[in-house]
Amino acid sequence: MPKHTSIKKHLLLSEICNNKRVQYKESYENYDLKSFSADIALQDYQIASLQNALIALDLYMCYKDSDYIKTRGEKLYRIYKEQYKDCKLEKEEINRASFWMATGSGKSIVMIKLLSLLGKAIREKKIPNKPIMLLAPNDTILAQFKDNVAKYNNYNADFITLKELREYESIMQNNLLSETTVFIARSDLLDCAQNVGKDKSAKRLDYKNYCNNEGWYILLDEAHRGDSKESIRKYYINEIACGDRLKDYEGYPKGFIFNFSATFSDELDFFTCAFNYNLEKFNNDGYGKNIAVLDSHLKSFSKESDESERIIRIIEGFILFSAIKQSKKELLRKARDFGISNIKYHNPLIIAVSDKVNTQDAGIKLYFKAILQILKEDKDIQEIAQNLYEKLKNQELYFAKDVLSDEFLEYVKNTDSKNVRENIFYASEPSHLECFRANDKELAFKSKNANEPFMLLNIAEAKKWEKEHLLELGVESFKDLQKSYFKHINEGDSSINIMLGSKVFSEGWDSNRVNLIYFINIGSKNAKKYVLQTIGRGVRIEPFSNVRKRMRYCDIHEYSTKQILSPLACGLETLFILASDNEAIKYILEEIESFITQYPLKGFKKTNTLSPLPTPKYKNTESKERIYKIGKKESEELKEYIQSFDEDVLTLNTCVIHKECSYDTLREIKDFLDDKSERIIQYGDFQEFDKNKTFSHIHRILNVRNKELKEFVDLSDEINHYQSFKTTLGESFANEINGIIKTLNVYKALKTREDLQKEGVAEEYIPAILESEAKKQSRIIDSYQISAKLREHYYNPLIIYNKNDRDSKINFAINEESEKEFLQDLEEFLQGDSEKLMKYEWCFSKLVENIDTLYIPYFDSEAQSERKFYPDFIFWFKSKENGEYTIIFIDPKGLKIEANPRDKIKGFEAIFKDKEFLYRGKKIQTYLFYYNKNVGEFIGFEKYKKSSVKEIIDEIVK
Repeated sequence: MPKHTSIKKHLLLSEICNNKRVQYKESYENYDLKSFSADIALQDYQIASLQNALIALDLYMCYKDSDYIKTRGEKLYRIYKEQYKDCKLEKEEINRASFWMATGSGKSIVMIKLLSLLGKAIREKKIPNKPIMLLAPNDTILAQFKDNVAKYNNYNADFITLKELREYESIMQNNLLSETTVFIARSDLLDCAQNVGKDKSAKRLDYKNYCNNEGWYILLDEAHRGDSKESIRKYYINEIACGDRLKDYEGYPKGFIFNFSATFSDELDFFTCAFNYNLEKFNNDGYGKNIAVLDSHLKSFSKESDESERIIRIIEGFILFSAIKQSKKELLRKARDFGISNIKYHNPLIIAVSDKVNTQDAGIKLYFKAILQILKEDKDIQEIAQNLYEKLKNQELYFAKDVLSDEFLEYVKNTDSKNVRENIFYASEPSHLECFRANDKELAFKSKNANEPFMLLNIAEAKKWEKEHLLELGVESFKDLQKSYFKHINEGDSSINIMLGSKVFSEGWDSNRVNLIYFINIGSKNAKKYVLQTIGRGVRIEPFSNVRKRMRYCDIHEYSTKQILSPLACGLETLFILASDNEAIKYILEEIESFITQYPLKGFKKTNTLSPLPTPKYKNTESKERIYKIGKKESEELKEYIQSFDEDVLTLNTCVIHKECSYDTLREIKDFLDDKSERIIQYGDFQEFDKNKTFSHIHRILNVRNKELKEFVDLSDEINHYQSFKTTLGESFANEINGIIKTLNVYKALKTREDLQKEGVAEEYIPAILESEAKKQSRIIDSYQISAKLREHYYNPLIIYNKNDRDSKINFAINEESEKEFLQDLEEFLQGDSEKLMKYEWCFSKLVENIDTLYIPYFDSEAQSERKFYPDFIFWFKSKENGEYTIIFIDPKGLKIEANPRDKIKGFEAIFKDKEFLYRGKKIQTYLFYYNKNVGEFIGFEKYKKSSVKEIIDEIVK
């Protein structure tokens, strides 16, 4: 294990699953992992989590082995021990996969989809037959699961049936498990027989009643962790899952636990983490709000003294809130100018959370008193706004290490008391408060000269608080409305800007609205555990319907439009956190930083050796030419299925087949079964008939539209991976590399062969001088070469992983042997006979699949689907003579399986071959080459294979 790695955060199972993804693709490739309900489809990261869940289960169970009882557990245990020498996992601990998924990342959807997949796999005899259990921490979350299962069942034929765990014995006796039956319970109700006997409410469950010989598949939602009985509860769950392992070979547990949590605390969670999408990754991928922990400590809340300081701290929060509202108004105005009317950003909300509410020194009460004084006085706040502006200019945001936009900060600087009164209190002048007793748990407050309430106190004993504190605070009148403002707080017309209370915000409440959280006197051990839950519930965001990414990460609008609108969305897309004392701030920072498993590498600079750079943009054509290849067995079972229906039923009610199957698709299927179709052909016998998958697949392939080039545009953010380099080797290692990057970028540009020739240097000395110059531009640290030798690269420096194990702990480092070989060949070519390139300005770049957006569309004939081909490198050449451009896509790997390169070449030819294109009025030619030193044949496509950089350059430089 690398010396910089923290063993505590080494996510071993995730690495194992990712490395086994191709080898174990049978675990997941024949399942629909995307669809869920009419308005919910799984995101790419959710699909990846399901893939890793099934791979982890397959690795552990070894059910395909002829004698799986003897290999179950042993294979995975051996991988842990062989690949991770410091791993301390015991045999009885490896029957689990943990999922570190942020609040708001949709882990409930993943869990429900996994339930359905487990049911299918059991029925298909791909995994051992065991009962399935879902455990959640409380009734609120169980109710949410039930609602989402209902949505799933309304959309899918493979129903999930939920049963109470206490019904388990009677259901098993009657053998009612023909469909996916899931037994549900609250995890905190599992107990021992002794305690169950003492339970007068008869809710507790004796865990031993659910221990069986074969064990369980258990899905555990650990949304709220940290209570005193957590460890004993884990023991009960492990015992239920494992079955009677003593009767089996080697004693490995028979069942398996899938553990989902937003926070991890012990080493077992990290070791057995099969998928990481925690708050850090969630945020770095553009989901949710950025987090700003302000250094305004609100320390005056600890005592009654220093009231003026207390008011200043609250005003700072109100200035932020007012700036968010003002920038939102301008954002919507500019969006209308662009013709954009579908923005759905939330109305901002402040929540103030206190450990104590009903005591005389309660933080909420002190906060409340400060609000009263702000409302009553016409206070000049310009100096406060200016000071806040200065502090925020260097405010660090979690986790992308971003900063607040200048546009938003201008609103902060220019906010005055009039803005605050209008945006917070709906009041044009100073005023007093009125109180409405909404119900037993809610008190609503409004300015006396306003029409709507702006603040809600939401606590268990609102009436008592009203009686003990409001008269003392000088609130003038009371009205009893008997309604709930909290119930409607997420609706677009809610007037509530501030909500005060205690734990109500941490559980059972979801909202996009929160932009500021005040933690007041959250110091006790009991209170601290609610901090992250509250923050997690505050990061949600939805700029457009069902789009939960920040504006600049959305694909809905053009890049230039997002560039203009995103800075104005900055405030809306930030969760500002304030706390009442230094210890609370320190605790919050520690908890947030506990999510960090990757540390950013910064300082990469664009070289701008050639600009602008042409970039292809594609569009759909009207033609539909794809052919669906169907296996023999699949076609026979398809025919049998079709013939079981009357044709009128099939055409009038297409959902009997599949929700996506059109009449035209059905007619083509009928033609195929009558040997009349030219677009469905029988080929091989590679898959079995599956109603949902087969019809959906045929429909999709027959209706896919071909792609063609729309135009070449200037490169903007299509190459962006260099902005997201990260390492898992620790903060000190990241800082060391960042220092090297900074040093390399300080050096003057290397002298080129052309420079030396102009200086009159003798030709025989040039190679040695170039080599000496190159050494100045490279450093080695551990197994990584940080190199700025190739100055024509789009950015510098490059990071190259020198080992051959492809186990780089820096994302986007060049670790493929073929890519390293190509770069070495390029360096040698540039130091040698590269005179032909003097006629050109040129630039090249590494491309990263699914991160950068430069690709070639093609149809994968084997997978029967549209794909994007990301060559490893792109080169641009611009003739100094006539200004014409040449683009070369180069892929140094990929000729091992010929079918795939052939499909990619056909995709390239369909778009670029024998066609003339212009860019900025100049001709542009496009080439594709496979760089491969192997001499083997590539029949029919020989011209696409090159064995050296010189061959490639000779081909295009005439």
